[in-house]
Amino acid sequence: MSEEHDAIAKSYWDAQPHPLAPSLTIGEFATMVKLATMAKFGGHANAHEATLFAPEFKASGLSPEDFEHTLDKIAPLSFTYHGRPPTMKEIATLKDAQPHEATKYFSDLPHKIYGDVSAGNMVKAVQAAKPHAMEHLGREPELNEARYLHHSQEPAANYYARLGAQAKQASDNVGNGAQANVGSDAGGRGVAPPGGPQVNQ
Repeated sequence: MSEEHDAIAKSYWDAQPHPLAPSLTIGEFATMVKLATMAKFGGHANAHEATLFAPEFKASGLSPEDFEHTLDKIAPLSFTYHGRPPTMKEIATLKDAQPHEATKYFSDLPHKIYGDVSAGNMVKAVQAAKPHAMEHLGREPELNEARYLHHSQEPAANYYARLGAQAKQASDNVGNGAQANVGSDAGGRGVAPPGGPQVNQ
């Protein structure tokens, strides 16, 4: 009888509004805080954040288990290709997707700065260019350079060897007292199509 009474009491209190988040019940509050914390990717979600998170989560039709599993599966892809967490809509849409399907989805989306290049092609171009940029310029490739390499199909080794030679020439000119413009991409921003902020990836 005591166990039955305890279960009834727990059910009653679980259904009551939580004092810190009246739009949530006491029973669901802990779960919403946990899921909102996962979706936040940094720091512990507070009651206000859990309150804002809950309606979108409930509208998605996802169970807490589906949300956690899918977020763990696709968040690395979303950050790799777009530098952001996946949206609730993406989590719901990709819940049953195979890994290659989720990868294709994020890869095929336009790059967030250069929309004429897919996110997947931008990542490939940057990674392929990285050793050559480091060798000849001592820095990682810039996005506008990767964009140029993608569209031009010029070998990254040739491109960065040329930029390195131009940078060295400019440095020698400065050393000899000549007036010279020395930028981080001596020739790079002149060769690569202009447009958009210069952002390192």
